[in-house]
Order: sequence, then structure tokens, then C-alpha cells
Amino acid sequence: MSHNYLSGQIPSKLNRIAFGLTVAFAANYSAAVHAQSEAVQLEEVVVTATKRAQSIQDVPLAITALSSETLDRAGIVDITSLERVAPSFHLNTTDSNTGGVTLRVRGVGTSGNNIGFESSVGVFIDGIFVPRPGGALNDLLDVERIEILRGPQGTLFGRNTSAGALVIHTKRPDLNEFGYFGSLTGGNYDLFAGQAGINVPIIEGTLGMKIAASYRERDGFVDGAFGGDSYGRDREAIDLDLLWDMGDAGDLRIKASYAESQDECCLAVWHNDSDYIVNEVVPYVDPALGLGEGAGVPPSLVGRDALEDGKAVDDDFENPARGTRFSLEYNVETGIGDLTYLFGYSDGSALSDRQDYVQTDAYTTGATPQAKALNPERPYRSWNGTDTDNFSHEIRLRGLAFNDRLDWMVGAYYAEEDVDQRYTLTFLEQMQTAWSVGAFGQPEFNELNYVSGGRDAAGDFNAPNAQQSTESWSIFTHNVFSVTDKFDLTIGLRYVDESKDGSMSEQTTGQHNACHGSFENYQVTVPAYADNPGRLQAAVATNCWIFTAPFYDPDDPDSFYVPYVDNPATAAWVDLIPRPFDRKFEDDELVYTIKGSYIINEDTNVYAGFTHGFKSGGFNLDVSSASGGTDPRFDSEIIDAYEIGLKSIFWEGRALANVAVFYQDLEDFQVLEFDGIRRVTYNVPKAESWGVELESQAQFTESFGMNLGVTYVEAEYPDDCSTFDPNSSDFQSAILPLCGVELTNAPEWAAILGANYQSTVFNGGWDFFANASARYESERRTGTMPTERPNVAGLTTEAEVRAAVDAAVALRGDVEDSNTKVDLRLGLLHRDSNVSIELWGTNIFDERTKFSTFSIPLRGFSGDRARGQFVQEPRLYGLTVRKVF
Repeated sequence: MSHNYLSGQIPSKLNRIAFGLTVAFAANYSAAVHAQSEAVQLEEVVVTATKRAQSIQDVPLAITALSSETLDRAGIVDITSLERVAPSFHLNTTDSNTGGVTLRVRGVGTSGNNIGFESSVGVFIDGIFVPRPGGALNDLLDVERIEILRGPQGTLFGRNTSAGALVIHTKRPDLNEFGYFGSLTGGNYDLFAGQAGINVPIIEGTLGMKIAASYRERDGFVDGAFGGDSYGRDREAIDLDLLWDMGDAGDLRIKASYAESQDECCLAVWHNDSDYIVNEVVPYVDPALGLGEGAGVPPSLVGRDALEDGKAVDDDFENPARGTRFSLEYNVETGIGDLTYLFGYSDGSALSDRQDYVQTDAYTTGATPQAKALNPERPYRSWNGTDTDNFSHEIRLRGLAFNDRLDWMVGAYYAEEDVDQRYTLTFLEQMQTAWSVGAFGQPEFNELNYVSGGRDAAGDFNAPNAQQSTESWSIFTHNVFSVTDKFDLTIGLRYVDESKDGSMSEQTTGQHNACHGSFENYQVTVPAYADNPGRLQAAVATNCWIFTAPFYDPDDPDSFYVPYVDNPATAAWVDLIPRPFDRKFEDDELVYTIKGSYIINEDTNVYAGFTHGFKSGGFNLDVSSASGGTDPRFDSEIIDAYEIGLKSIFWEGRALANVAVFYQDLEDFQVLEFDGIRRVTYNVPKAESWGVELESQAQFTESFGMNLGVTYVEAEYPDDCSTFDPNSSDFQSAILPLCGVELTNAPEWAAILGANYQSTVFNGGWDFFANASARYESERRTGTMPTERPNVAGLTTEAEVRAAVDAAVALRGDVEDSNTKVDLRLGLLHRDSNVSIELWGTNIFDERTKFSTFSIPLRGFSGDRARGQFVQEPRLYGLTVRKVF
């Protein structure tokens, strides 16, 4: 069985790779043939991808390196826009900038918004691992370069790098020269941003200090229904950086950072409403119910026009956050090698206050005005928030042996992280009325109130508390042996041990009138629903929604649910109720890499390698994860990756082409799905990613250069991603729709074409510069699941299961069409002062696209669900004045 949701696929994998390589060769050959012959050369790019300073052309690894000038000229202000300059990289956010960030490299990344899930792409700032990618979302401040390492990087970078690593290096203080830098930017959506920094050599040549700060404020580009907006920016940060050169005793760098934000993130734009609700229910809804136009969903705020116009149905999504970070780096030469010690500490807190996705007063999450107005005595603020706290130590020793033929490195790493998430979900006055209409198709009859025995749900709430403590340690070695003058062999090993303690509990005794009433009224409702017990169970599950229901603790003899557990009429209902848990997860793995690189000539080398990677499992920290006695843990993810590459500089140093062909096989791939009711985790037994990448540059004259990056990737779940045998102990019917489809947000093609021009004007005192780039991507899936869950109840054969999977109804809005986005920057640079004036625009043709698609909670039915989408930036433009140090 294969769902071919994306078109234009070439039949053979080998043909596709060959085609990509042909395109790569043709592009660079054409550049060489038609170029002028002026004596200009590309600048050497030095990276530290192997924890050693090397030319990017000498590293047997696929790397995208971005200098500070490249970032400035491309308008990259934070990591969310890196995909504009790196075709193999993708980042998306969902309903929270701090918690809903997903990074992908080569189509591989961990999906979903759940604090128990960790990224497949590790983020490092000045060598320190950032456990949560959202912690790196503030403006890039005083950055020297960014390295995007493609493919698993666990042997050297450790935790959560099974798909790749995003490595950010900031500029070190200058010990000899006083200087300063700054910028001011204004733009549409009332953008105002600024950065400033000062460098002071306190003791010349010995001790230096740098202070830098940033501020960004911008209105949102999605308008809420009641006057607010979303996807706005309100961020500020400050860094203090000290560098001490102690001579023979080494050098010490200490850096402290503080950042906070008041982002309003992120409203969903409705892709579609439920056809049945719109056509068969809404016309008959009694206006006296007060649900408003479209029973809370005005038709003008749904569909393509809503996306193009940036309109949302609801309002009031806020995501304030703050964080501190401290790092220490010590380097010293010893008698046996170069010693490096790194210490990192960070803590952060974030809030997430939001409404439901409709205009009715159905529910609210967090300390919103609606919740506080309904129950002003409740301490909502203390019941809500996510706090993180982590520290790490790393020590490395590197040296040379065997007449410098062996470059060896050994090291050890230790880290701890604590995560504490608290939240409340409160039912508002219209919950039962609105969901009797939207989820049960009742235009007049308040079915939910009937099931609860007349108990009103207004004010019902619960306050779950999810906690996780992680301890990770590893020892590693990474060695490069020069077998001959032209052939190097790299062998890296890392033993990783991770343990996690995860728990779910209630912070307080909530209010549960409608839920309690639904159980207590069962003697009335069970006979009334004798012909449709599934509908009754759905109604009980709605009054006892997983986020508001009281927990069931099987060890508590006084639990409210005790009389109902063994009652045949109600036992199945109890399985839908959240349960507390306190569990432990432990795993260890030996990750390793072996690579060979061969120098063909002084400008060209080839390499090939294999890497075995690992990402630890853990806990689904959604309140639903242990309901029915389900184990909330998920397994570790394993990746085996193969890569062959060529790196070449040609045309007398004026052009380069780097090509990589890769295949990545993933086992127990971690997937998180929000099904409109709860967040569910899966380990998909098989997934894969394979393809070809090209990165090329050419400097045609001193003034004019171009770059081309192309990625062709097939990131997919194979047809046999899981067993279809319903009699197998490994049978998981929920994930079978994934077999044969692409991974989420993994376009088959992504390409970036850029051009830059700079020349002297005004009698030599000024330079005019222009940068233009276009990014193309083919269509991509934006949801986790492509279809509804197949109905496999009672099926006994594989053939029956496959037929049920094929018959599952496709979820709407799953595919984002192919698109091209164009960026442009024009500027004047005053040579003597290093001050520039820059006019810029991103996505100048205003392509409106989405990050992800999901099912709106409790609106519509299986096969006819309302769907929402989190959207990407529209056209932005502005003016920047910049002073470079």
C-alpha cells in the first residue's frame, strides 16, 4: 500500500540521485565556461565542525557555513529564517515560539509540541548545548558564523543530534582594539529593531570585555477577530562577554546572557470548517444561544482568503518568556595535548495563555482574562508556566602522535536538565452549548448538558503538572589518522548513558461538575443511548475532557472513580480519564562514525563515511499519556547514515562545488500527533531519508558573485514502515496511514539561487551593494497524519487491514503547494566609517504559506474535521542603518 500524496516522483532512487548529480555538474560547468577571467578568488571559510579549526573544504562532512556578513546581507535576524540560505534546513513553529519549535535537516526532525520530546537537530551556542531549540529564538546578536552540520553528529556533539547540528559562534572580545557596532531598523508592521555593542580592551592584550544588546518590536501579521494580532515580536536581550589571555596558563572566556520576550504567538488561520456543521447544523442554530455567526466561525475567516489576508477566527494568544544563560570556556596547552573545558548553565520560564480556536466562550488555557473573570479567586498565574533548568560540563584533550600522523581527541560530558510544566484549562460559559453544536451536530439540543444530568461545565478546570529530570553522561574519542599523505581515516566513538524521571500529577483539586455529573447520571443516559453507546462515550469524554477531568489514581481508595471502575456500564469511560504517573526511563548506546577522505589534488577531495546515531527516548508529558494504564514512555530513536561527498575548488580559486549523496535509515522514529483531542506518541519502526545536495559559489569579478544550493531529498516512511498483521504483538493501527508517505515538512526539492554585487561609487568613498536570492521548494506535507485513523476493529487478516488503511479519509489541508520566495537588499556602505544604509525586502512577492496543519479541537467529525494552520511570514520590508566594528 502506498499513499502517493505528492506528485512528480521519478520511479528509481538511483535515477533520481543521478539526475541530481547531473544538475549539480551542469550548473558548475556552465559557471566555469561562461565566467570572466579576472584574478579574483573566494575567501577561505574556516569551521570547527570536528572541534578543530579547519577549512570547510577539508572536512569530510556536509556543512553549510554562514558568516556574519552573509547573515546580514541575507537579512537573517534569528534562526527561524535560516532556511532562506540553507536548502537542507527547515524550521517551523506551532502555537508557541518557546515550546513548539521543530528543526529539520534533510527532512528529518522531531514533530510536535510536547516538552517530553527533544529535538533531532541539536543547537549549540559557543559550544554549549541548548536543550530546547526555543531557547535560541531571540535575535542573533554579535554572531561570527553559523555552521549547519548535516547528518548525525553524536560522536562529537552528543545529545539530540541524530539529524544534524546547528552551531552558533559569537564573536570573542578583541583584546587590543576599542570598538563599537550598532544598527537601527524600521519596517512594515510597525517594525522597530536595534542592536548595539561596545568592545573594551581593559588590559591591552590580556583582558577584554564586550557588552551587546538587542531589541525588536513588531506587530503581528495575522489579525485576531477582536482587535488583537498574532505572530508579533517583542524581544530584548543583553550579553556580557569577558576574555582573559593568561599566557602559558591558557585563556578563559566567560559569558552571561539575559533575554526576555512578550511575543503574541500564535493564532491559527482556519483552512476549512466542517462541511456538515456549516451546511446541516449552523443554519438551524437558535440565535438566542449567542454563539454568533457560523456558530463561532464566520465563513469569511475560513479558507484561502483568510490565509492571504492574515485573518484568524479567535484572538488573545500570548507567549511571554525569559531566560538566562552562562558559559565558561577554558583552553590551555599541556604537555600531552590541548585541554578544553566547557561549562554551561541556563534557566528559563515561559507562559502560554490562549483562547480556543473559535469565537465562542468554550475554553481557555492559562491565566487569561476570561479565566480570571470567571473565577477571580483562583491563583491562575502560579498554576501556569514552564520552567527549565540545566547545566553541563565537557572536557576534551587533543593532541598529535606518530609523527603527527594521528590527530587524537578524547573527552567526557555530563549534563542535567529539569523541566517543570504547569497549566490549567478552564471551561467557559458556552462550552456545552458550543460543543453540542460543533462536535455533536445539535443545533438546539444541549446534549452535553443532558449527559451531565444538567450540570453546567462553566468554571470546570484541572491543573496538571508534568515534570522531567534528565541525567546524561558520555565519554568519547575522535581520531583522524593520516594513512598516507592523501588518505585520512577518521574514527569516532561515544558511549552515551541517559536516564530520565518523568511524572504527571495534579497541582490542586479542580472543579469537575460536568464530568462528575456525567458519571453519576449514567443510569439515565446508558438506557437512552442503548442504540448508540459510542456517542454517549464521546459525550462523557467531552464533559470529562482530558485537560479538565480529575485524575484517576488506581492506588487511591477514595478516588471519585472507584464505584465506576468495575461497573460494565462505565468501565470504558474510566479508561479515557488521565492518570498520574511517576516512572523512570533509562537507555544507553554506543554511537560511532568511520570515514575515509582522499585528496585527489590540492583543490579536490572526496570522502565516504558511515555513522551510527542515537536519540534518547523519554516521556510523553501530555496529560493524556497514561490514561487507561498506558505506558507514557516512548523508545529511543536509532539512525544509520551513509554519506559520499566531493568538495572541489576550481577555476583558479574563483568557484567551488560541494556535493553530498546520503542515505539515512531510521529505526523507532519518534512521532507526536495531536488528533484534535490529545497528543499521542509513536515509535514508527522504519523511516528513511536519502538524496543529494549541492552547494556552489562562483566569484565572476571582484564585484559580482553567485551561489547555488540544491537539495533533493526523499524523506519518507517506507511502504513497510510497520506491520499490517493484526495478530502481531507489534501491530499499531494508528501509524499505518504513514506507511508510503513523506515525512512532515520535507519537500522533495529545495533550491536557493543568490547573487551579490558590490562596487565603488561617489569617487571611491562609498560602495554600492545589492543582494538578491530566490528560494524554491516543491510541495510538502504539513500535518503529522495524512488520513483519519483506519477502522480496523474486528479485522483478522493483513489484507483486511490494508483495505481499511486505503479507505481511510484524507485529512484536508495536508499539502503546501510548491512556491518560490524572493528576497532583495540594496545598500550604500561608507568605507571610512563602515556605516551602511540598507533597503530590504523578504518574500517580496508575498507568497502566503503555512508551517503546519492540525485538527481544530471538537469541531466536526472523523472524515469531516475543521482544520487550522500555523503560517509563515508574509512580505516584510524596511530600512536598516548599520555600523560594523
